[in-house]
Amino acid sequence: MGRTALLTAGALICVLLGGCGKSDRPGLEVDGDLGEIGTASGEAGARDAARAYLDAWASGNSTIACGLLTAAKAREFGTKFGDGTCPSAFTGVWNRMSESARKAYADVQITEVKVSALGGGPQSAKVRVSQKLDGPLNKDDDFTWRYESGRWLTKEDPEG
Repeated sequence: MGRTALLTAGALICVLLGGCGKSDRPGLEVDGDLGEIGTASGEAGARDAARAYLDAWASGNSTIACGLLTAAKAREFGTKFGDGTCPSAFTGVWNRMSESARKAYADVQITEVKVSALGGGPQSAKVRVSQKLDGPLNKDDDFTWRYESGRWLTKEDPEG
């Protein structure tokens, strides 16, 4: 079967099945961008951001992973593990992750999201996952987030 026929068949399958549009898990797309990820306040937004962050580590999407770090953490991570930029640090750490670790990030379930806002300040959230993860979460099963500038961002330090 020729290349054109394969592309046509693929497009037809997408149309017939109603798929091939926007993914409900954009972090799994290597070239996906932040878009609306984590912009909703409250538990739903924190859960959305956490899922996309985990998926970004599973798929190798530095745009989403770095975009969901606070600016200070992205700079620190880039300096500590890369050439001073978060994407270079991400690529280096991601390349050292085993396939089983990447799969674990894609498959892990978010089991709990606790959102709080003390004293009227910005919302923060603790997100717990179903298992401890090797790699960037450094064998932790929870990580913290803060809602700032209209998006949930993690303030956890990815480990190399």
